[in-house]
Amino acid sequence: MIGIADIHCHILPYVDDGAQEKEESRKLLKMQFEQGVRTVCCTPHLRKGMFETPDEEIFEQFERFRERAGALRKRMRFYLSREYFCDSSFISRLERDEVIPLGDSRFLLTEMSSQYSEEQIFDYVKIILKNGYRPLIAHVERYPSITKSPIQIQDLIDTGALIQVNAGSILAREGYKQSAWCKKLLKEGLVHVVASDSHDSESRPPEMDKVCDYISKKFGEDYARELLRINPLTILNVPRKKKTPR
Repeated sequence: MIGIADIHCHILPYVDDGAQEKEESRKLLKMQFEQGVRTVCCTPHLRKGMFETPDEEIFEQFERFRERAGALRKRMRFYLSREYFCDSSFISRLERDEVIPLGDSRFLLTEMSSQYSEEQIFDYVKIILKNGYRPLIAHVERYPSITKSPIQIQDLIDTGALIQVNAGSILAREGYKQSAWCKKLLKEGLVHVVASDSHDSESRPPEMDKVCDYISKKFGEDYARELLRINPLTILNVPRKKKTPR
């Protein structure tokens, strides 16, 4: 599929635990292009005590990243946001409206702790909504407290959240238990976005072509197109043609 939009990835170099140098960043971008990705939203982590690169430096690195894209810059669209870890410092930033949304939208890519209870996760979703944004919950398959029943995920959606799962999780790169849970959510129609969450070209590469093939064969091409292109572009608020090239 040509025209995939990857709105959760860590290919911006020197800013978090993703690409550690510009050569690796270029390699990841080339891999994405070869896999059919045409829209990329870089989402470096922001987590107090772990990933605290200032927004100003993030913007500078993003401009350098775009310049290094070379010829691909004319064939791809690039956006910048962040993956926000939900804690008290994030809430303070949110209340000051010092956040970078996904594209031209009011969506925020939000990460929870694997230690959070179901109640804590719902509380953060409600706080984000109260402040005028909507959460796209990153790799929802990683939070044990809400992997007991699809009803929990449906309740999150009903509350106002959107759901993202990782391509690698679907493909069992993080174990068959996670993969089975992701596939159950896909079957129940409880996933809005599949993204790469790629960090490097070896251990955590983008596998958007592989996951696209899997979803297309298992659930149909229309569903794959919805999860990998239509919904991500809608979240970014990117105008789309009536007929999107395949």
